[in-house]
Amino acid sequence: MSRGFVLLLSSIPVLAVAGAAAPKPIDLTMSWSLSLDASGAITALAPTVQTNQELYQRLEPSIRKWQFTTGKVNGKPAPAQTTLTVHITLEPADGLYRVRVRDAATGPRYATMTPPKYPDGALVSRRGGAVMLEVDYDAAGNVTSAKPIDGGLPKAGSDIERAAALAVKHWTFTPETIAGHGLAGVVRVPLCFSAYPGGESACRWRVDGAEVALDTQSLVAMNSVVHLVTDATKQEL
Repeated sequence: MSRGFVLLLSSIPVLAVAGAAAPKPIDLTMSWSLSLDASGAITALAPTVQTNQELYQRLEPSIRKWQFTTGKVNGKPAPAQTTLTVHITLEPADGLYRVRVRDAATGPRYATMTPPKYPDGALVSRRGGAVMLEVDYDAAGNVTSAKPIDGGLPKAGSDIERAAALAVKHWTFTPETIAGHGLAGVVRVPLCFSAYPGGESACRWRVDGAEVALDTQSLVAMNSVVHLVTDATKQEL
């Protein structure tokens, strides 16, 4: 996962700020299905969802300039497919929103997901918490194991962790491919259980020694084959 860079697309006005109330920053997660040639150059780029199309269209010309490295077959770089996930913040500025990229990552993505069942005892007592699962999947994207690991705050009970692991074992992923062949991998899946409306905002996860808020619609790839190598902060946008 590529961390630590901030990319400010100050030249791209995305949305007009409407209303009298002072606008607040908006955090969004955007993802693309990405095809690369053996040199790591983008050959195809398509949003994985059909929402925020205007924003996708405005970001794509900049992202198409990014360079990646792919995996190797018989010692030689090969074409690859991956999912590029970009976490952005829309920041109010002079009546418009500027786009700041907080983080970008490559790896697999969710293909099918079934929400976990909230354990009855936890629901009655209105007990929740954050769960982090380490999940292994095979080359076809089928889960082979899912186990809770430390990292979720506040810590959920063992009943909630079991419910999360049971559900995720039935999920599927769209894996990365190299030269057309799917690759098995490992991801970390953040889940938040809350019995209160809006209570999910209290969930945090410990990542690289820091407590952070994670988008529970995204995952953390642990062994992505494709890597972003461009210093995005130095791009002309």
